[in-house]
Amino acid sequence: MSAETRLPRLTYFHARGLAEKIHLLLAEAGVAYEYRDLGVYDAKAKVKTPEFEALKATGILAFDKVPLWEEQDGFCVVQSRAILRHVARTRGLYGVNDREAAACDMIIESVEEVSARALSLSSMSPDELGEMLPVVLGEELPVWLRLFERFLARNHGGEGFFVGEKVSVADTCVFGMLEMLVDNGLMEVIEGYPRLRAFFTRMQQRPGIARWLADAKRFPPVQLLNG
Repeated sequence: MSAETRLPRLTYFHARGLAEKIHLLLAEAGVAYEYRDLGVYDAKAKVKTPEFEALKATGILAFDKVPLWEEQDGFCVVQSRAILRHVARTRGLYGVNDREAAACDMIIESVEEVSARALSLSSMSPDELGEMLPVVLGEELPVWLRLFERFLARNHGGEGFFVGEKVSVADTCVFGMLEMLVDNGLMEVIEGYPRLRAFFTRMQQRPGIARWLADAKRFPPVQLLNG
């Protein structure tokens, strides 16, 4: 990052992808930052984007990975969950003690597992999708949502946050997962879990999150069912 850059910077492709959970956390934290767009990612191409290849050639990317988070003093982090945890720790959104941090970690990892399973639908052929859709959406997803609802209910009856007495990275991660489902026409699935549904509404109304949701620069949602 150049000396003239006054804000931290997040770098990723022209998509929500792995960076979206970081955007949501930064929105909740009220952090001003720059976004460097590496163009539209082509999963089948050897050169993912020219911008990415040029950035990789500079040597700044540990493990040749993005997202990349750069701070004003030159400190850099790659790997989306590493960035997520770093931002949460340094902005007071990782619980108030080690046990709350561990609870946040449980939520982060569980959200990743559910999201990866849901996103796997987007790369399936029509035949595979016809076979797996009832399994993922009809069997696996309801089990996960029930478990998230149970976790939430253990903290003040589910009327507040997932961990402790204030919002944390756990909440922004769960919100992002639920929003992905809603964006794909699956609101009726969430409706069966009243605590999660109320939590989703509360998070939508938080000032920083609401501003990000309305931001014209936000990329379109991922389509789980091949558009």
